[in-house]
Amino acid sequence: MKAYDVAIIGAGASGTLTAVQFARRGGEGGRGALIEAGARAARGLAYGTPYGAHLLNVPAARMSGLPDDPEHFLRWLRERDPDAQPGTFAPRALYGDYLASLLDSLPIARVIARVGGTAVGLTHGPKGWLVHLHDDRTIAARNVVLALGNLPPADPLQVPASIAEYVRDPWAAGAAIGLAPDAPVLLIGSGLTAVDVAIALRHEGHRGPIYALSRHGRLPEPHAPYTPIALDVPRFASPRAALRWVRAHATDWRAAIDALRPHTAAIWTGWSLTQRASFLRHLKTLWDVHRHRAAPSVLNELDVTVLRGRITELRPGVDVVWSNGTLRVARVINCTGPACDYARLDLPLVVQLRRAGWLVPDPLRLGVETAPDGRLIGTGGRPVDGLFTLGPLRRPALFESTAIPEIRDQAAALAKIL
Repeated sequence: MKAYDVAIIGAGASGTLTAVQFARRGGEGGRGALIEAGARAARGLAYGTPYGAHLLNVPAARMSGLPDDPEHFLRWLRERDPDAQPGTFAPRALYGDYLASLLDSLPIARVIARVGGTAVGLTHGPKGWLVHLHDDRTIAARNVVLALGNLPPADPLQVPASIAEYVRDPWAAGAAIGLAPDAPVLLIGSGLTAVDVAIALRHEGHRGPIYALSRHGRLPEPHAPYTPIALDVPRFASPRAALRWVRAHATDWRAAIDALRPHTAAIWTGWSLTQRASFLRHLKTLWDVHRHRAAPSVLNELDVTVLRGRITELRPGVDVVWSNGTLRVARVINCTGPACDYARLDLPLVVQLRRAGWLVPDPLRLGVETAPDGRLIGTGGRPVDGLFTLGPLRRPALFESTAIPEIRDQAAALAKIL
């Protein structure tokens, strides 16, 4: 059996950037295995969309996959679109092509072995790890990186199996097709996922009303030019203090929010568990719509009716019982965002790691417990040697851990260790 220095489980953006950084740093003396469950590496949920109208939520100038070469993606994009500017919001599918091109470049391909299959479990021995695949193959590696990325959303309420009009996974094939053109549709949630699904529906020729229902009834804010501000941001003693600071700079809130970005991990870790829970309960939605903005052209063309309230029941038909009454629609699509409660997640690999005591869901159900270097923390409170993660799973420790700028930096730091 061939042994690798690292086995990377997951070939979306997180896994791809980890593989690229490992190969760039280690040269041809290292060996890595990238385990891909899907047919198209580098795409994942975000960049595997078939719709050209799905645009990046970050301008091209900030989307380089290489932290030591900030204009790398912009140069790549201009080779395909000479008119591309630093502020261009490129199609997400094209960004998937960009990540794939990094992975397919000859120096990287010589170091990284591409392994098709689904990891279902790990075992640990004196020489490292064995990764068990769904077809009984095994891969030996000194280190393992869980690059699971974003997962489909969990159900926001109990939905009877008899309601075929309910779509749990908004990224599943057919989620936006098969409807009568004028039929009403309800999206549960009004964040970036709902925006994407609404765009997909219109792309498929849907003309009927689209409702987006969420507790707070807020759409993402648009990107717009601003003058950056350089501030020595304090470590706020509480979420309330952070809110007061942002409000004091509300005349240029985009600059204020982005000035906070390099400090969010330090601010987050400085709060107690009770303070973090308070932030998630009272301020997270407000933060998300301002921090995770959308391309202006996308929001300008968005044609949805936003409703504020809660769903209490779905009835066959489909009748949606919510705070203000009952709404009859032809389809309900769950757009509540990626699942992150690893205590309830039923993926075989996650279940096995929980049972082995190597993966511990955090008490706020944002991801899993991790050490500062990205190692998973086991049930005994100690880091698990040779078992790492990055991206969304590290949200309990870092809070901001889902965008490419954060993930590329984590991948580079991880490559130094690996």
